[in-house]
Amino acid sequence: MKLIVLLLSGLVLVGCGEQKPVTPQEAWQSFCKSIPSASFNIMTDRQQGIEKEKALEHAKKLQEPKAQQYVVSLIEEAYKVPLYEQMNDKEKAMNDFIKNRYESCLKQ
Repeated sequence: MKLIVLLLSGLVLVGCGEQKPVTPQEAWQSFCKSIPSASFNIMTDRQQGIEKEKALEHAKKLQEPKAQQYVVSLIEEAYKVPLYEQMNDKEKAMNDFIKNRYESCLKQ
């Protein structure tokens, strides 16, 4: 029984080891993984008539300047797309807006 407790304790301690710090490149890659979803949400807001200033206000809450700048550029791009009346057109705009976003983000 003591051996099992000792083994389990060792496994728990192995899992509690320090994690290596995240490099800026790794942090950016992690950020880019969220961009397709964020892009869809940005265009959804656009197609729902949310004011551009409110979207920009939300983006300015991002702490990392490069991430903030990137999201602001997405918002600027989204608000160049017309606000469509028909649901099919709105959905197409949302789906089109997310295409290749992850790859594009990684190139930044």
